[in-house]
Amino acid sequence: MRRQKGQDIIEYALMLAIIVGIGGWIYNAGVNGGLAGSINSVFNNASALLDESSKEKLPAASTAKDIIERLRQGRYDGLADVLQGKPSSTLVIASDSAAGQELARQLNIQTKEGDGWFARVQTDGVTVFSYYSAEANKGMTFSQLAADYQKNTKTYYDASTGENKATVRITEGLFNSQGKSAAGAGKTVFENVPGYVGPSPSGSGFIIDPTRTKKLK
Repeated sequence: MRRQKGQDIIEYALMLAIIVGIGGWIYNAGVNGGLAGSINSVFNNASALLDESSKEKLPAASTAKDIIERLRQGRYDGLADVLQGKPSSTLVIASDSAAGQELARQLNIQTKEGDGWFARVQTDGVTVFSYYSAEANKGMTFSQLAADYQKNTKTYYDASTGENKATVRITEGLFNSQGKSAAGAGKTVFENVPGYVGPSPSGSGFIIDPTRTKKLK
């Protein structure tokens, strides 16, 4: 019994030593700020995740008209920060870019396979949303169009004259700097309109625009 009692005392002493050691480490780490910073970071990240999950998720937008409308809401209803204001240089976001994929996630845009879209915000505030459908363009997918443009640019755009040729059919949303639609009262999109394929304003890649983009003030 005495031996058992002695073993218990030793075990308790060892446990106490371990607890004291851990407590001392926590105290020192807290003083140095490392542990405290890590704990604060964990709680801040958890709070951000909870805030994000508590937001009501938008219903999926999967048709051309619905996607144009969702992009319009992103800019004019304040649902997407990247689309706000008047940029210092023309902003172009393509659906297959990293920015486009993030925008699609924020706005719950689900693009049909083979299709693609562009969001274009000009320096004067004019905004153009263009949706390209493979079905409306003899089955040529968005990626195939991009590859063909790179290979046969003159088929779509003459760099020497700046001439654009209407070679595709698109669905578009066209808005002035106040958010007024060029489609008229009660309508926000044009369907099956001629579009041209040309160089992106940044000089890299390409963009699809309606043929009358430059006419809207």
